[in-house]
Amino acid sequence: MNRLVKKSLLLGLFFATSNSFAQLPELVSPTSATGIATTARFFGGATADNGSTYANSFAYDAAIDIDLEIQVEASHVNTVGNLYVIVIWDGSYFVRDENGAFQLWDLSIENFLAASPAKTLQASERISIVDDVAFGPAGVSDTSLGFIVAYDTMAVANEFFFNGVSLSVNIEAEVEDLPSVVQSLQLFTNSVSSQIIQSNCIYCHINGGSAGGTSLAYQSSSNQNALNTNYNLLVNYINGGKGSTLLSKSKGIGHGGGVRLSSSSSDFQNFEAFVNAVLAE
Repeated sequence: MNRLVKKSLLLGLFFATSNSFAQLPELVSPTSATGIATTARFFGGATADNGSTYANSFAYDAAIDIDLEIQVEASHVNTVGNLYVIVIWDGSYFVRDENGAFQLWDLSIENFLAASPAKTLQASERISIVDDVAFGPAGVSDTSLGFIVAYDTMAVANEFFFNGVSLSVNIEAEVEDLPSVVQSLQLFTNSVSSQIIQSNCIYCHINGGSAGGTSLAYQSSSNQNALNTNYNLLVNYINGGKGSTLLSKSKGIGHGGGVRLSSSSSDFQNFEAFVNAVLAE
């Protein structure tokens, strides 16, 4: 599907009308198409808390409201005119038609579609852009959207009045949860590596040591990769069906090095918890 067509469809799904409004911040630089001065005022804001506060940036999954308002010039009240809604997205312009659909706009006057055509202008014209919509899950994220609201009137031919600086709303990228550290690695890092392996076992279980020729020859902490290397060595040993043997030998059962850990010690309990965590994973 054409990228711009897809954007038009997404905008049409998002920007449905609503009657929920709160006091909106005033937008700067009210202007006209020909540059003549105007007393019209423009307001707009995006909120995730029903108007208690307004912001310009929102989390990927935040449900937000976006509302705009025009306070037309006093001399334009009760004249017939049109209201326009423009959305700027990634450098492309879209206008909302009277059916609520957004159409790609080429910036030409002939294709400038009115959202509310041929209406009697009131002193205040309020327009809801979205109501309680989370943009990110629907496919719009890591981007900014700009909103402009405009009107014209038969009282002033060939003129448009609008907010000269668009209301900018940023939708943040999705924040992916970091993978959780497996429990066995956390236990090994916090309670086994330094306290047991480096402070006890390594005197024999190291290359050149009395147990250096066994299947458990550890790396000294002076080795940059010692923690991961020793962890993987033990995990493979335990998953090879030797978890019980490892615990028994640490208590001196069938162990040439004698008792290394008392069964009532916190070090043994931590070592046992580590072995059980590996087996559970």
